[in-house]
Amino acid sequence: MAQRQRPVPDKQAPAVAFGQLPTDLGSPSLWFDPPVVDQDRRHQLTRERVVAQALTIIAHDGVQALTMRRLAAHLGVVPGALYRHLRNKQQLHDLLLDNVLAEVDLHLDPSLAWTDQLTLLAHRLRQVLDAHPGVAGILKTRDPLGPHSLTLAEAFLAPLQAAGFGDHQAGLAFFLLVDYTIGFAVGATPTSANEQRLRDPATRAQLHQFLGSLPPDRFPTLVALGHHVWVDNRDQRFTAGLQVLVSGLEHARNAPSDQHPC
Repeated sequence: MAQRQRPVPDKQAPAVAFGQLPTDLGSPSLWFDPPVVDQDRRHQLTRERVVAQALTIIAHDGVQALTMRRLAAHLGVVPGALYRHLRNKQQLHDLLLDNVLAEVDLHLDPSLAWTDQLTLLAHRLRQVLDAHPGVAGILKTRDPLGPHSLTLAEAFLAPLQAAGFGDHQAGLAFFLLVDYTIGFAVGATPTSANEQRLRDPATRAQLHQFLGSLPPDRFPTLVALGHHVWVDNRDQRFTAGLQVLVSGLEHARNAPSDQHPC
């Protein structure tokens, strides 16, 4: 009887070590692990394609519409196929957040004052989040540690450290700026009743007429100032608030150590 020939083992590229970024950064990550190698190439499913489709669903139908089952249906695969590339929905959120944050332009002119650098970064972050409605809401609940997320944090922290903030102060200042920017972007949903009320001229005029008709003995300030408050000036409000924050940080940096609020 002829000896049965043993199959030649498949030669595959060495797997990326668990917990390592698939980059040359050489630093471990708490959430990033390589997807399971999928030998079934019929659907050509990749992690990049999964993340791109998730962002498409959010853009069209909102964050609440993003489920693993619906994502799989859009990709033309069974839900179980997604778990060859993702551990769970939380990792999907972290991956799509890192994908979006990669769009933030972090190039800064080193000759700019630290206040101008931080202001510019905050505007750029808000611009990217506004371009991806719903993503800011996820970012508010997650603290992604992907390569682009970490690079963004580095970009915000570097001017604070260079300006002479203490370690603890710099940490507080970082979250003050980032939380303000993300929180502002969360309220930018174009479909929200408040946004539509302010953006639509006819609806806004009705609102101003209503405020002007309030009993002046009960609401004298609203009657006088209401039409200055409920206006379509979102960009101006963000800039004004950011300026107040940065000015406050500059004051705190120059204050004696015994007068620091923390």
